[in-house]
Amino acid sequence: MGKTLFERDDAFRGSLEWLNRIVEAEIGASLIDYVFDPGKNPAMPFDDTRYSNQAVFCFEYALTQSLLAHGVYPDCVLGASLGELVAACVAGSLSPRTCIAMLADSARTMARTCRPGGMLAVLASPGLFDRDAVLSGNAELASISFDQHFVVAGTAAGMDVIETHLSARGVPTARLPVEYGFHSAAIDPARESLRRQFADIGASRPIVALLSCEKADFVDRPDAAHLDAVLRRPIQFKRAIERLEQQGDYWYVDVSLSGTLATYCKHLLGPYSRSSSVAVATPFSRHESLDPAHWLVAKYMPPTAA
Repeated sequence: MGKTLFERDDAFRGSLEWLNRIVEAEIGASLIDYVFDPGKNPAMPFDDTRYSNQAVFCFEYALTQSLLAHGVYPDCVLGASLGELVAACVAGSLSPRTCIAMLADSARTMARTCRPGGMLAVLASPGLFDRDAVLSGNAELASISFDQHFVVAGTAAGMDVIETHLSARGVPTARLPVEYGFHSAAIDPARESLRRQFADIGASRPIVALLSCEKADFVDRPDAAHLDAVLRRPIQFKRAIERLEQQGDYWYVDVSLSGTLATYCKHLLGPYSRSSSVAVATPFSRHESLDPAHWLVAKYMPPTAA
């Protein structure tokens, strides 16, 4: 998870070390030591919310700082779920320090109030959710990625039922590495406390266009009501990209740790779209031997910029 960049890219390392000091002050442990622990089994799910949410936020934010340092500047930032906090920080609406503190508080709140839950990606038409009573009776629709991919969320038991049901019918699924059923009623016990935390977020107007996957539209200010909706309501990634495509052609740069959003974009961009998408980091990256300063610029600058 970003180890080559951390070792060889000054902008990424400097940003992550700064963020790590803030995280350590909040949770009493080093995120860098935890993530880069050589004794950690990479095959084990990374689902401890105390660390996983901080890791997603910090690594994605540090990736944006590396891109900026190498001359890649956004015209618009788009966030999905936790990524909305990263996008809001890059847009200048929120501060990383505030978001890290909020993530630490929310992890403690959910551990105290919520039962274990889960999220399950389903490789089928989102319409299946409404047609299949086993799905709609045991989960909520958490995300629509593209025409053949959606995510459901709910209790751990509900995910087990759905996974078994769909497997018997030959529908491919994949468990997401999370402790709770985000974007569903499974997190409702924490919402009142979280809303009080969100009220002190101190958001300002973005200086870069900020598009939300909860609204599938632009956001003037990510206030407490918006953050509550981001946590609870479905991720409308498909609609958000369609909203941007109405405006013109874009070069979508995915800074998520999995690179899945770039893949979703490839499915969403129509045959006449001149837009394109690329992932900065994926689990299967093959640039380990390259100087990050070179591959970031060479790979991620649009062909027309040459």
